[in-house]
Amino acid sequence: MKMKPILTIIICLVIFSSAFSQNEEAKHPLLKDRFIIGAGMYFPARDVKLGVEGNINLEEIEDADDIDFDETLGLREGENTFNLTFMWRFSGNKLWSVRGDYFKVGTTRNVTLEEEIVWDEITYPVGGEARVSYEIGLYRVFFGRAISTGQRHELGGGLGIHGLNVKASVEGEGFIGDTSAGFSRSNVETFLPLPNIGFWYIWAPTKRWAFSAGLDWFGIKIDNISGGLWNVTPGVSFQILRNLALSANYQFLNFNANIDETNFNGSFDLSFSGPSVRIVGNF
Repeated sequence: MKMKPILTIIICLVIFSSAFSQNEEAKHPLLKDRFIIGAGMYFPARDVKLGVEGNINLEEIEDADDIDFDETLGLREGENTFNLTFMWRFSGNKLWSVRGDYFKVGTTRNVTLEEEIVWDEITYPVGGEARVSYEIGLYRVFFGRAISTGQRHELGGGLGIHGLNVKASVEGEGFIGDTSAGFSRSNVETFLPLPNIGFWYIWAPTKRWAFSAGLDWFGIKIDNISGGLWNVTPGVSFQILRNLALSANYQFLNFNANIDETNFNGSFDLSFSGPSVRIVGNF
């Protein structure tokens, strides 16, 4: 008589396990796999404004005393950039995850200045020849947890950090007042970590198609540093094979900061927006 309850429990467990396995098998790989790694190209339109010894007026940016590297110096046609992403669902129940992104943009040009540039007390006059360049690297790490999961969706949120490495320089004949300073080089380099909160959503109506959206945001003011960021990324993915997919995304990124530190006293306002395509491996 005692065997009947045990057999009943075993049968129920087998049925439940079979149903759960079938449900997992029917899910899109982006909703269930532990590792998702993507590599591709990002094609951003960009707006890069940098200033030294001054602040950007974000409400009246056109009146600010900062250098618009793309518009003023003709660097808008920078190269496209390699983009790398990864996700690891590291907990046993696959609810907790860590995500990461990386890309770098930059360009260098020899230009004839159509506007006077004053940077770090050195004036580069109109008509002068100059070599200008900038390089911006973005590193993003994000820890999150799925808030709601289902057969066709996942909603999650968490905390992360964007590490922004900014380098820029202007080379040419410079002046201090009316006196020639000869060949001069004005350059700046800074690394700024910006924490953020974020959310993501994935909806997969079939095993091949998945639609996603992500949002990161934060604004902060600590001592001599103030800044903020927006990162918005809608996208679509098509599963070519069980462990291989092709994704297309649109990404808008904006970073701004005013910094008054020993190694950098100035400001920047950086915007990138455009499509990206990736090959994605999942397992």
